[in-house]
Amino acid sequence: MDTNIGYEEQTKFKGWLDLNLNNISWEGRYLDVFNQVWELIFEPNILVSDQFKVLVKLESVLSQGPVISWIKWLKDKLVCYLFIEKDYTLKSLAEVSKLSYSEVSLLVRSFLIEHYPHLELPLSEELQVGNILSSNLNNSFKKISSKYKMDKKLSGSLPGEILASLEVTLYSDWTVIHNHLLSKQEFYKKPDSALKDPGFLNRKLRFLSELVILFLIAGLLIFLIKVGNKTYEEYLVEKISLFSPNFFWLDKNIGFKPSTMEDINQIDITSNELEELEKLENKKIFEDIQSSSRYEVETDVVLTSVDTLPKDFEVAGMELSEYEEERKGGYRNSRYGRRKAYRVMMTSVSPDELKKELIKILPEYGVTQVDNVKPGTEIPGGIYFNLYVPRKILSKFMGQVTSFEDHSTILESKTRFGGPSGMDKVFIWIKSI
Repeated sequence: MDTNIGYEEQTKFKGWLDLNLNNISWEGRYLDVFNQVWELIFEPNILVSDQFKVLVKLESVLSQGPVISWIKWLKDKLVCYLFIEKDYTLKSLAEVSKLSYSEVSLLVRSFLIEHYPHLELPLSEELQVGNILSSNLNNSFKKISSKYKMDKKLSGSLPGEILASLEVTLYSDWTVIHNHLLSKQEFYKKPDSALKDPGFLNRKLRFLSELVILFLIAGLLIFLIKVGNKTYEEYLVEKISLFSPNFFWLDKNIGFKPSTMEDINQIDITSNELEELEKLENKKIFEDIQSSSRYEVETDVVLTSVDTLPKDFEVAGMELSEYEEERKGGYRNSRYGRRKAYRVMMTSVSPDELKKELIKILPEYGVTQVDNVKPGTEIPGGIYFNLYVPRKILSKFMGQVTSFEDHSTILESKTRFGGPSGMDKVFIWIKSI
């Protein structure tokens, strides 16, 4: 039931509201402004449904509460006016106003009960809408008024109603309505009018471009932080190095050159001459020692420990060693030697204390010196002992010697020149740290 509202009908609705124009226009000062805005809102020859769209649009664009409440009040009064004066049914009112059935019935019920409070119960029954199939949706004011003897000449506002005399012209939103929001172009646009706005697409493109730039900046920052961390990590690796003591560094300046059989065959020397050379070597063994921070690892010895020494040295002395080297000497490995000599290399932070401990146990084992150099002689770089040790107690002696210092290394070699019967040669070298 969507019909046009003419100028006379709009004027009649304004009179039906019984507005206090003197108060609304601030003692008549803004009466012309009010009338201009009213004519823009309630333009003649407009469909009822479009009139409701204008009022709904105004509610959404305004920001001040009193003016919004006043516009909503006009919309609710228009629903009641159409029900009473135009004989609209509840169903037709809901269709043109785009309100729900329950909202329309509640508005009409509240309005009628304010004027006829004694009919509250029957009006509630007549206007109650439980669902869309309710028979009350077809009720109109003509039908209800004839049933309960109600007067059709009702005023749209009760005496003393606040919104009927609210000074809306004093609010800034009233100027906004007058200047910008009440033109036909603004209120009769379709819902998709925003998409037809020439600046709408430009605004969206600008937003997307700003979003892309933001992501690019964030990605660049993450990349720079990653590269910076990698560079700083490499810088720290170059600056930090770990040092650890190493007493067996190799001398890379010395190249290994294996001896040949021809070189061995060229050596023509007797056994007596070898013994004399060995004695000279024992006397001058430390003369060629250079100041160094390490020991040279020899290739003509077998690295061993106390646990790996033979239990029966009488039998071991008769066995042919499985390690054969080409170099010969008193402590050097002899290829054809059947006796064994031992060197104990020790490093200590307190070499003097260690020397005293060794000298103290020598008499207990019947140890004798090899040459004319007294055991425990100190020379630059350390202290050495050149000893003959009884073979039967050699294992026990070696075990006690190495127990004095954790940093001990036993070197074993074969020799053709043993000591006195039942004795083995043991050389002990104590190096101070």
